[in-house]
Parts: sequence; C-alpha cells; structure tokens
Amino acid sequence: MEINLSFGGGTAEEQGGDHTQAAGSLRRWLVAEPELRGQARVAGKAGEGHMGDALEVVNVVLANSIALGSLVTAVVAWRGSRARAPQVRLERNGVVVTVQDSSPETVERILAMWNGSAASGGDAE
Repeated sequence: MEINLSFGGGTAEEQGGDHTQAAGSLRRWLVAEPELRGQARVAGKAGEGHMGDALEVVNVVLANSIALGSLVTAVVAWRGSRARAPQVRLERNGVVVTVQDSSPETVERILAMWNGSAASGGDAE
C-alpha cells in the first residue's frame, strides 16, 4: 500500500515554514518511528515540476494495512511536535485527506474515510 504525504494549502510561510525542510523532518520522524520499523519503506522525492533534489513529497510504502494506523498516528504526532505545523496532505489510491490538527479524532476520521472509500470506491478530501 502506497501513501504520498505532501504539504498543501497556502504558501510555505502560511504553513509554518519551508516545505522542503518540513518534508525532510517528517521523513526522518517516520524512519525513526518504532511502530513503523519493518512495516514501512519511507523515501522522499522532489515535487512535480521542480528542479534539483528539493524534497517535497514523502512516499511511504506499507507492508500491510495494520501499519496504516501507525503511519497516520505518527504524522499527527509529528504535527503536534512542531511550533507552526503545516497542513499535511495524505494520498492513498487517489483519495486525499488533509491533516489540519493533532487531535486523536483526526486519526479516526482519516482511517474511517479511507476505509469507507476503499469499500465504496469513492473519493473524499
């Protein structure tokens, strides 16, 4: 299962700083997350239409669907650790969700949305 994480909604300054730095920070956070060790392959890639090696998208390939909850929880925890947390966009199978806060309800909402979309084939944001 592949998940792409990016930073959306407004300029980098409005989102709490440079997206390249945020993507690198999030990638390092996910690599260090004990719950994802052995369950996820984490990589970074340049955003579409960008030159050079500026990391703008974090790509995560999960070994199984059980690790999905751990990934979403880790992203929410990373946001909560930042003074000016950017919105994080998570995309799975064409379904995009945006993490705008660090509440436990956010994790539940994302998992419910993705599980509902997987069952019905629908899209949501």
